Amino acid sequence: MWQRKQTIYMLAVVAFMTAMCFTPLARYMVDGNEGAFVAFDYWWFGGLVALAALVPFVSIFLFKNRLAQIRLLVADVVLLLGAQGFALWYAIGFKNVAQAAGEVGVGYLCTPVIFPLICILWVVMAIRAIWKDEMLVRSLNRIR
Repeated sequence: MWQRKQTIYMLAVVAFMTAMCFTPLARYMVDGNEGAFVAFDYWWFGGLVALAALVPFVSIFLFKNRLAQIRLLVADVVLLLGAQGFALWYAIGFKNVAQAAGEVGVGYLCTPVIFPLICILWVVMAIRAIWKDEMLVRSLNRIR
């Protein structure tokens, strides 16, 4: 289970999405006051990001049921797309609010905003690796 490459991909998704939960997505400074937008500033957005990290972790332990793994990972792609959309929506919104505050307002996006895109790539790679394993098992069953 742990030696398969899809497990490494899924663990990377878990690590990146967990990091996204606790690191700032956008920083801003208005009138000398510094602030940051973190995923758990909105409980439902933080829950979405945490769920997007939990699904691949659960999927790792379903290694005997590869089709269920694939279904869960496809659902995780949908969660990651939602997380990416909301992350950009809120982070850019916070950045624009800070910049609209005038000359003293500064806002910028942080690196974790793109984590869901990277994770989508890893989830797709994990799905492909799981599907290859499934095809190998089916071909071996055909030989028997």
